[in-house]
Amino acid sequence: MKTQRQSKGQKRNGLKNKILILILIPILIAVYGSLNAIQSGESCKVSANSSSLDSLTFVYNSIDAFNFPKIVSLVTVMDMAGFIIPQLDENNFMVFEDNTRELPIEVVELTDADVGINVVLTIDRSSSMEGQPIMDAKTAASTFVDLMQSKDRSAIVAFAGTAETAHPFSSNKDSLKAAIAKMITIVRTAIYDALMHSVNLMTDDIKNRAIILMTDGEDNASFYSPDDVIAACKSKEIRVFTIGLGNRITSVVENVLIRIANETGGLYYYSPTSEDLEEIYRAISKLLHHRYQISYTTHNPAKDGTLRHVRIEVLVSSLAGADTANYRAPYEPDPEDPVDPDTVKPAEPKFEVLPNPFTPNDDGFNDWTEFKQGDEIHPDWNIVITDRAGQMIKQLRNGETIWDGRNKSGQLMLPGSYLYVVSKGNQAIHRGLIQLIR
Repeated sequence: MKTQRQSKGQKRNGLKNKILILILIPILIAVYGSLNAIQSGESCKVSANSSSLDSLTFVYNSIDAFNFPKIVSLVTVMDMAGFIIPQLDENNFMVFEDNTRELPIEVVELTDADVGINVVLTIDRSSSMEGQPIMDAKTAASTFVDLMQSKDRSAIVAFAGTAETAHPFSSNKDSLKAAIAKMITIVRTAIYDALMHSVNLMTDDIKNRAIILMTDGEDNASFYSPDDVIAACKSKEIRVFTIGLGNRITSVVENVLIRIANETGGLYYYSPTSEDLEEIYRAISKLLHHRYQISYTTHNPAKDGTLRHVRIEVLVSSLAGADTANYRAPYEPDPEDPVDPDTVKPAEPKFEVLPNPFTPNDDGFNDWTEFKQGDEIHPDWNIVITDRAGQMIKQLRNGETIWDGRNKSGQLMLPGSYLYVVSKGNQAIHRGLIQLIR
């Protein structure tokens, strides 16, 4: 957990060198992210870090089909130095749903108080942060709190060998800053446990959420792994912005921080010294408060329960970027369609998923849930279970109607809400939510 700091002689080189480093590092990270993006068969609602066609960083923050057939997306556009690109309009964007271009589109630039955000400031207070680093980290976090808008809320998580909630979500700036000021350094570093602790603060009613993780060392005390944290963040649509203080470029810990940021839709920032933290927190605040809302009415208004794939491209002068997201259309039977005698009607007899919620903790009680309609279990059912982002978790076929809370690889899923769609042939006959708790 050794922190690399500039010598006094190096510090005298002045602000120009710091600015140059802060500009160049996000450029290298953006290139790294684009070269190492991992595409899954059915991608997440919020993509891993943006794709870059030619020098623009484009982040697909969220997609909302609540007012279907109107689809609303929130996106962020930055240059490769990580600076927000403002004043874009309909002429700068193209939207494609299932390879069909959507027209017309409406683009609204959201800034400052227009966007209420909920952010957990997850701060390393391990012993290597003692002295000036922890003082500068407190100043930087307090600056972020000062920049909060009227609709914003923040929570404070302090961690060393364990993580604790120094302050729950609040819009009270004075109270938040007082909690930050009380932090003291202690031994060991549990980065991934701290991230999971931060994720668990995000209840389902909290929207527009993000975590800012600042650390100066390698994890040496966590129970959870980076994979656990990434899966939890994706399931709750939480972006993680990671800050590596004094870590060597291409070091093991930095690669992990880059991966967490990339795969959750956030960004990684390198801070050469603790003096640079305040400017990084300012930059993240500005990024979180600036988005473009892109709306359109889908060319396919059928309420058929299908997963739709959306791609948004942006063009600014000769620079371009793009990213993708998914949404699932609502399901509603067409009353004008002839009734198929083999069609299962969801309300007659009653469709049940029991128990719901269920607790797959191997205690012999409510360890699995079962799908059935009345007393019947249909061998030709196809049951697809997804997370809230639309990513497939498990598929049940050939009369299989029991879910044990594990994904297709046998890994036990995290507590939360999961969607299911029951189909017979090509027709969706029922859909709903399953609550997995422990």
